[in-house]
Amino acid sequence: MGRALVVLDFDGTVADSFAASLAAYNRVAPRLRLRRVTAAEVPGLRRLGVGQLLTALGIPMWKLPRLLIAVRAELMDHFHSVRLVPGIDKPLRELVKAGCRLAIVTSNTKANVQAFLARHDLGVFGTVVAGASVFGKSARLRRLLKTAGVDASTSAYVGDTTPDIRAAREAGTTAVAVTWGFSAREPLAAEAPDALIDSTAELASTVLRLLGKR
Repeated sequence: MGRALVVLDFDGTVADSFAASLAAYNRVAPRLRLRRVTAAEVPGLRRLGVGQLLTALGIPMWKLPRLLIAVRAELMDHFHSVRLVPGIDKPLRELVKAGCRLAIVTSNTKANVQAFLARHDLGVFGTVVAGASVFGKSARLRRLLKTAGVDASTSAYVGDTTPDIRAAREAGTTAVAVTWGFSAREPLAAEAPDALIDSTAELASTVLRLLGKR
């Protein structure tokens, strides 16, 4: 079925875009009649699951698609300032060296992702699947696996939010949660991922172990 495929979420997992995303949210919130988020609230909000987060911010589900489109558009104008998650390049290169293929499945735009990867000289991803909805990544994952000719048992999805872990489960892949992105450890642990890691230094060895490569 080919080499193992390691798929990563982009924002918060590869790109250190939390601060930029929060700033974009705060810029668009008033025109959508939503309240801004203060810096003091952030630690507590990161400990909430997505549903709890929407409730805490008073965001109804019907308004979420419009909000995400607005934030994405606002973020595009400021994405040049976003940097790599510190240290993420090394484990990605280790995975490639170990024989894994790498891909991205993200709700961000393909233009943003490709420009970001080029800017940081990170040409390790063979495929970028962009524009997936926050809650629709599992379908994109399944399609990617089929196109790549990879069995779900020889693949992993690495993400930083609870929908990422659920998408991995629904697609049948190994689920790896990382705590350096948008969600803190508590909500990620509640999803019972196959691995929950706190440092980029753990990423390559953890994924290779889970996929039976070590």
